[in-house]
Amino acid sequence: MESKAIETLLEKYLEAETTVREEERLRAYFTSGDVAPHLQQYAPMFTFFSVAKEECYSGKVNIKPGRKKVYSWVAIAASIVIMLGVALDQNNNINEFGTYEDPELAMQKTKEALEMVSRYMNTGTEDLGYLQEFNSTKNKIVKNP
Repeated sequence: MESKAIETLLEKYLEAETTVREEERLRAYFTSGDVAPHLQQYAPMFTFFSVAKEECYSGKVNIKPGRKKVYSWVAIAASIVIMLGVALDQNNNINEFGTYEDPELAMQKTKEALEMVSRYMNTGTEDLGYLQEFNSTKNKIVKNP
């Protein structure tokens, strides 16, 4: 009879619906050593909780108060360096768009740029042949309604 009650409490425990008193009852049952064989898998968990409850740290924690000040100064210095870098970079920007005085030279450079773009576009579309072959084979196997 107690096994059924423990199973019910265990279900409630796993659903996080138990009270503190019910959890104490489960802990007492699983640490008693007289656990039903089909519930043995839960015994180490409750044993661990009982042991962990008794543990406490008795050592001393060393906190150095001066380190926090050093970190804050480093953060301030880093932000100042970043702001100076951004400000100096904005002053060095030149607004030259690559204009050409000679129209023939401009036409030649434009053609070179467009040929380069075309070459890269064509290398990207070569692999699409494989994709089209895959789609046609897929369509033969899987018929769409």
